[in-house]
Amino acid sequence: MKASAPASSANLGPGFDCLALALDIRCEVEVAVGAGGVLTPDPDGFVARWAGRLSDEALEVRVTSDIPVGRGLGSSAALVTALAAAVQSHQGNAIDRRELFDLVAETEGHPDNAGAAVYGGFIHAGPGGIHPLPIHDSWLPVVAVPEVTLATDEARRHLPESVPLAVASRTVARVALLVEALRTGDADLLAAVTPDELHEPHRIALRPIIGDLMAAGRSAGAAYCAISGSGPSVLALATESTIDQVTRGLRDAGAAQVLTPAVDRVGVT
Repeated sequence: MKASAPASSANLGPGFDCLALALDIRCEVEVAVGAGGVLTPDPDGFVARWAGRLSDEALEVRVTSDIPVGRGLGSSAALVTALAAAVQSHQGNAIDRRELFDLVAETEGHPDNAGAAVYGGFIHAGPGGIHPLPIHDSWLPVVAVPEVTLATDEARRHLPESVPLAVASRTVARVALLVEALRTGDADLLAAVTPDELHEPHRIALRPIIGDLMAAGRSAGAAYCAISGSGPSVLALATESTIDQVTRGLRDAGAAQVLTPAVDRVGVT
């Protein structure tokens, strides 16, 4: 049985741990009864451990993924989502998205990447569960992937325990503007969202290439740039008239890869 799940770009600036956008870069997992084992590289045993947790059978697992690992694109959320869905299907069950979401959110420790991997689209994840949000068709994602990596736990260790009330207030205002600008396609409104004060400055300090890529994206005409997840990849939002120049600008600024995925509106399949 096969299943696949999309990459995701979480936070989108001020939407820390609650907003995520699914991207059509997919991780596919195939499971079959066999002698057991992972038929693709699994140096830290992550896939094998999850296969053992999800099934009492000895399964062979094959993973094919186009999602860059350790770059803030939800690779682990997509992998666990696809693996769990493949096991559900192998056991003769229909895919249970709520069960998958709960499992992946627990694994990730926060619900944003989990929600996007399971449900697709632009989502809000919070105390009320997962809520799909509209995103205007004119926004075209461009992802700049640097050569360096940044582990999520390292990125989180460098965040402050608390922020001033004024920063919290401005962040709430920016999230409201961001959601409305993505819904309407209003580039002027989107430009008013930046800069994020909650987490991005701390992550840029860890990997300065992030700041270089964000500045290059804006200079090249991107309507918006944000760190993708915990980084170091950068998500830029372009339009049909600017996507080529934004892509060139990010490549010239030192990105190892520049990807132009569509918004994934399907989630796990």
